[in-house]
Amino acid sequence: MGLDWNPLGKPKRGYEEEFALIFQQLGESSNWGWLEKRRRRREGRDREGLHKRWDEIQITPHETLGAPLVGASAEADAWARERYKELQSSEPSEAESESEFMQKSQGLYVLALVPPCDGFPYYSNWTMGYVERFSFRGEFLRECEDIIGAETFSKCYVSCLAAGLATLGQELRACATSYVRDTHLEHIEFVAGGDFEEKSPASKLHILYSAARWCEYWSSRGHGLEADW
Repeated sequence: MGLDWNPLGKPKRGYEEEFALIFQQLGESSNWGWLEKRRRRREGRDREGLHKRWDEIQITPHETLGAPLVGASAEADAWARERYKELQSSEPSEAESESEFMQKSQGLYVLALVPPCDGFPYYSNWTMGYVERFSFRGEFLRECEDIIGAETFSKCYVSCLAAGLATLGQELRACATSYVRDTHLEHIEFVAGGDFEEKSPASKLHILYSAARWCEYWSSRGHGLEADW
């Protein structure tokens, strides 16, 4: 499955301490990956109440991005209707009407309508359908392990709150800055795409800068990291 980074929600004003406490109670500081979730389910731990309360006192990444909401935004509603037309064109079905499709889509945040930003990384598996557009494919950092070192690389697998994510971003940027001195590839940070030779210095540096900017974007807006592996 590999490593994916997802931004955590951030606490609503006045709930910072409770949010951090629940984070610790849920064991976020170790790992929230699917293997750990499955282990906890096997142990029969009832965490539903904690998760429900945590959701109540947080602002989601979608809200921070200002993603339009189907049912509350004319722009999002129009987008959903276009998706219905596309679906009917490719897989015609009489079982679901447009009104039924729209009803089912109520409450959906439409990230496709949000302008590009560092919160939407170039390196992502969102097109695979199992993560959101704001998910960073942390597995690419394996190619950079010789640059960032074992200690910083190990932190890439640890979920954390905003302060921890900010620190990780600083470390990754420092590694990139140090690497640039030897390679003279300063311009790579500002290259939009990633059309480089695999595992080349330019490729590694582009991944590293992308990861650092992702950390900076989300941590500066109060969001932490869910390291899912």
